[in-house]
Amino acid sequence: MISFTNKDIEALALLNPVSANNNMIDVDTLIAKAHRQRSEHLRIMISAVSEKLSAAIWTRRENSKAASILRGMSNRELRDIGITRAEIDQVIYGKQVSNGGLLKKVSGVVASLASRYAQWRDHRNGFAQLMAMDARQLSDIGLTRGDVAAAVSGKVPLANDNTAKRNDGRQVS
Repeated sequence: MISFTNKDIEALALLNPVSANNNMIDVDTLIAKAHRQRSEHLRIMISAVSEKLSAAIWTRRENSKAASILRGMSNRELRDIGITRAEIDQVIYGKQVSNGGLLKKVSGVVASLASRYAQWRDHRNGFAQLMAMDARQLSDIGLTRGDVAAAVSGKVPLANDNTAKRNDGRQVS
């Protein structure tokens, strides 16, 4: 542990005097600094976007050249290098060209929506059936009226799950 005497503390205070008047803030300097930082940030953002754009243009130009060279080849030449005319876009652009790709996507979305609608309808019907029960019927299955929404969504297990055991540990039939 280091201890300082009053003489040491006074010597340190003389080396770096503390200003008691900290209320003076140079707003103009702070604003100028903020403008410089904003300008630098914008310059970095714009240069990054322009680099990405130029790289994308260069890649597209090179891919277009390669595609036009391959399309200019005969079927025999394409077969010699191991591709067919239908595979040119896949080889150059790396994307699968297939008929019905859009149809598959749309049918997948429609199937997903139909599944979600069926699930919502089942939840709604289950909620309506449970809310139609009186308090005694709900208590028979281990629910209160406040538990109905959670039970329908599957967040609360039902208390009456028919797994009661006798005193000797065997399952009740």
